[in-house]
Amino acid sequence: MEEHDTVDPHYQKGFNDGYIFAKYLPELSEQLSKTEAKSPRMEGFQDGRKEYISEKAREKFPDWLKKDRSAPVRTEPTKDKGLDRE
Repeated sequence: MEEHDTVDPHYQKGFNDGYIFAKYLPELSEQLSKTEAKSPRMEGFQDGRKEYISEKAREKFPDWLKKDRSAPVRTEPTKDKGLDRE
């Protein structure tokens, strides 16, 4: 039987709130994330905010950095592109 990890509903609510606040109210989310509270909801809030920020940062990467580095590299020779070689 497979064991499923469950997420604390307070953490999940905080994560979702942190993500949404970072998206629509970034100044407020920054202020709230600096609080010293260590409740599951606040930890989720901080993690949700971090997730949104990291996703936005990844969007700014050039396309060549976004490519999957684990994919095999093609080593086949390319077809002649119209250059005459004599």
